[in-house]
Amino acid sequence: MSDFVLSQIVAAIAFALGIAAFQIKSRRVLLVWIATSAVANACHFFILNLTAPGILFLFMGGRSYVAAFTVNKKIMCLFLAVIVATFCLSYERPVELIGLLGALLATCGTFQKGHLTVRIMFVLSNASWMVHNILVATPVAALMEATFLTSNLVGFWRFRSSRETPDTPHSHQPDKAEPGV
Repeated sequence: MSDFVLSQIVAAIAFALGIAAFQIKSRRVLLVWIATSAVANACHFFILNLTAPGILFLFMGGRSYVAAFTVNKKIMCLFLAVIVATFCLSYERPVELIGLLGALLATCGTFQKGHLTVRIMFVLSNASWMVHNILVATPVAALMEATFLTSNLVGFWRFRSSRETPDTPHSHQPDKAEPGV
């Protein structure tokens, strides 16, 4: 099996995890699923020898997991700084700047309190990564981001008028659909 085919299989796994994530209402659970999808996506980029986007996705996975439990802006700033610094060390091509934009948007989004704000920032991030993936010629990853974009918009539309309290780390009410989380 070629590295390209293997990378596309791994991207398909990330794809499936992400599709499921954007249909979950719970902010915390959504971000844990996004973290898992991001790590799989990082592996896909590493298989393609695309180091900068691979590193960005590893940090985005860690960031999503941490943000599932806190919205502390100091931690957000730490992740933004680490992402930019690491990106500068691994930068190879101008197209990678589009990925950096996507990573920064998603990082800002994950540290927001409300699940709708998280989704808006992820829509912008998904659009950035979709363009990046088209330009670096990774078709499954491009389709994945286009589908994440669509799925995220559907989730946004489904949950936009919800009257339930978002499950932020500061909320004292567990999500009704997720007791004990």
